[in-house]
Amino acid sequence: MNLTHSFLDQARLTTDEPADELVSRFFSSGRMKDLYQTLSANTDDVANSSGGNDITDFMLGGTEEPAWYSAEKIESGQAIFAEYATEIMTLLGAYSLPYCYAGSPGNKALYLSEKMRKNPGKRLFDTAEFVISVSTSGNLTRNKIGLIQINKTRLIHAIARAYTFKYGWNMQWGAPVNQEDMAGTNLAFSYIILNGLRKSGITLTEKQNEDYLFLWRYIGYQNGILEDLLPANYLEASQLTNVIKRRNFTHSKEGKELTRELLDYYRKVAPSSQANFVESQVRYYLGEKISAYLGLSPDPIKDVVTDMVNTFNSLKNSFSSHTSSYGEMIRNFEKQKRLAH
Repeated sequence: MNLTHSFLDQARLTTDEPADELVSRFFSSGRMKDLYQTLSANTDDVANSSGGNDITDFMLGGTEEPAWYSAEKIESGQAIFAEYATEIMTLLGAYSLPYCYAGSPGNKALYLSEKMRKNPGKRLFDTAEFVISVSTSGNLTRNKIGLIQINKTRLIHAIARAYTFKYGWNMQWGAPVNQEDMAGTNLAFSYIILNGLRKSGITLTEKQNEDYLFLWRYIGYQNGILEDLLPANYLEASQLTNVIKRRNFTHSKEGKELTRELLDYYRKVAPSSQANFVESQVRYYLGEKISAYLGLSPDPIKDVVTDMVNTFNSLKNSFSSHTSSYGEMIRNFEKQKRLAH
């Protein structure tokens, strides 16, 4: 892993060349409709197809397995997701996503995306669908569902880069959806999730932590992230997280507006008993400094109540036996997805 500023500066100018080249070819030939039609196809239909066009072939393909590949560790990482699926998906929305919004100038690409600003619920469920797809047992080893989802995401990122340049993008910010920002997002879905589980009173073994990070190291590798930006263990993940945070996290209007729109959506869909505490719950996970970057102000009464509830839940999680929450998570996801659409 490379933590030097010179390498990370170069990573901000680097994207995903194979995906960018393919999207550019379709745009320049006026075949955008074909591109969007293939991307909107059902993942199972793509998996059962024999290819036949450049987009389908790309989605069915994959990067050659790295020397460190281990199907056993991937399955172990996915087993951890299955065990704590509800908790992990809750953390995805309450911790990982707002955490990413604090990274500037990377959040400018998200801000410029009209889909995100007009429909945060749709983007939230698209992200959740990606995480479920790649984290479900067997989807990266026994079939191509997870890999198809990863390659679809690579193409969506490439499309986002192509459109973002039209908004007067300043390359002093780095390229939109660049390697450093993608690495930071990968950490938000892995290392930050592990931090959130610990804050929730869920203690994983050292092996479980390492296997969950391995799962996301492999997902990041297939997602086109440079190997030098993919931590090989928990210590490296902590180091890279801290370096990226120091380099990029700050106050920004984009981060504050993205967070406000996301929390407004949560308040709209949350039960009335929880809606008033949404901001305090997000602050609980993010901490004071990152919360301030995102414009989340302290509320002494709500924060105290939220801390008490979280302390109680953490103690309960620490002393209670746990059963897999995957089935419950899937049922809730499908229900909320229908409401969001």
